[in-house]
Amino acid sequence: MDRRSFLLGTAGAGALTAAGALTACTSGSPGGAPTRSAPAEGGPLPTFRAYDEVKPDIAPANEHCLPGFHLFPSPALTGVADKPGNGETVTAWSRTSVSVAPPMDRNGWWQAINRGMGLTLALQWVKSAEYPAKVQTMIASDDLPDVMLLPPIPRLDQVLQAKFADLSPYLAGNAVNDYPMLANFPTAAWETAVFNGQLCGVPQPGVPIGLRMEVRTDTLEQLGVEANFSTGTEFLEFCRTVTDRRANRFAMVQPHAAFLKVMHDLPNVWEKTERGLRHEIESDRFPGYLAFVAGMWSDGLFHPDSFLNPDLVTMFQQPNFLLYEVGGDGWARAMPIYRPGAPTLTVAPVIAPRMEGGGGGAVRISQAATGLLAVNKSLSPDRIALVLRMLNWTGAAFGTQEYLALQFGELGNTYTLDESGQPASTKNFSKEIFPITLFPGSPKVMYAAGFPEVTDNECAYERAVSGNVRLNAVAGLYSETAVTKQTTLDRDVQSAIADVIQGRRPVSSWPEVVKTWADKGGDQMRREYEDLL
Repeated sequence: MDRRSFLLGTAGAGALTAAGALTACTSGSPGGAPTRSAPAEGGPLPTFRAYDEVKPDIAPANEHCLPGFHLFPSPALTGVADKPGNGETVTAWSRTSVSVAPPMDRNGWWQAINRGMGLTLALQWVKSAEYPAKVQTMIASDDLPDVMLLPPIPRLDQVLQAKFADLSPYLAGNAVNDYPMLANFPTAAWETAVFNGQLCGVPQPGVPIGLRMEVRTDTLEQLGVEANFSTGTEFLEFCRTVTDRRANRFAMVQPHAAFLKVMHDLPNVWEKTERGLRHEIESDRFPGYLAFVAGMWSDGLFHPDSFLNPDLVTMFQQPNFLLYEVGGDGWARAMPIYRPGAPTLTVAPVIAPRMEGGGGGAVRISQAATGLLAVNKSLSPDRIALVLRMLNWTGAAFGTQEYLALQFGELGNTYTLDESGQPASTKNFSKEIFPITLFPGSPKVMYAAGFPEVTDNECAYERAVSGNVRLNAVAGLYSETAVTKQTTLDRDVQSAIADVIQGRRPVSSWPEVVKTWADKGGDQMRREYEDLL
């Protein structure tokens, strides 16, 4: 993942990501696979207490929607009364999609965070693809920091039990009131951090409606075209209308977009059937989906560089394509960064129509949390409390001074405030950004600094689609096979999909792909998930 993916919130974007690869709510048996059970009453879950000092301009329609804000409070509120530290150093590790960032001694954003917390956050990171191997090496050598983001790794429940602290005594029930910003995290996110009856970390809250398709409305206005389509046929006609090869303008650049799967009524990765669990690639509708996308490719509706990992930011600014699938609150965060390179840029999310018509397709709901921050078990109780105070500060809610510092950096260096007190990024923003923005992150909101219309559009979209959603049947379940084999299986399946779309293999060969996937681990994942269910 590169910086654009980081800004656009890629969590949940992988078509075949194992929903239970990291998150689980389990009780285990020695040496065996964990089994799922609901947390007992009075168990390890923190008591939810919303931070409601800032009222949203647009209240969520239901639990799948985010609150919308037009303006950041000016002046920003104080979210954490006391600094977490008193000159200590806290060591930490995280994965990232940030390519390069200056070290702490030359990074004003980082230094401002340290001053705000009253401690030195010695944060190290590696690219996401390299992170699981790095973590396993650290665990094997017992060279662990105070706190680290744990990726999907083999025997995760056993690793948590052996190496990381049970945070239940510090956070369960009303104990979380000592950390009011963490108390503001949704209960569904905390449920993903419960393993073997213990609270094993602090979650990174996710975005329920994790993906949405944005269209460049300014370009459509210039072309005299509207994004109105209620069937697959009408969608194709729209794509043909906006595509102009001579102008190097195409409808799409993401052949794997979930939007196209929603149109074909495919499962959200796994679904329950009368015969047990079924993966989306096993659906009887999947070959039709492949044929449809392959037809779009054959008709030249995708940019010819679509499979070459192109720079989507620059291409969308041109624009070289008009439909862009982004993650969750990503567009609200990215709009202030995209606009300087595209002065006329306006966007709006569009609803995926069902192929046969009859309304929009069921929107896929993503994980309640996108990661787990675990605390070193060898720390003293006072040291664990220090780390939790630090995580409480870095989990500050929207509207606070701490949130402003975390998400925008150092005032006068990486951002400024306009006449209404709204943050505006400077040229140093992209130079100094480092993974603190997601460590651990805070409950998501819709807010686009300087662009209230983006908030309106995104919240209106969520309100429109949130009554028709599709859950992943194995969300919250842990599969050891998914942890150890999912990456390879995903790579092979995505390669086969690309071959079909580009005409290198026929759609009729798809059953062979499914059988290979099942034999190499798909069936084993199914059995593990069904045992838990």
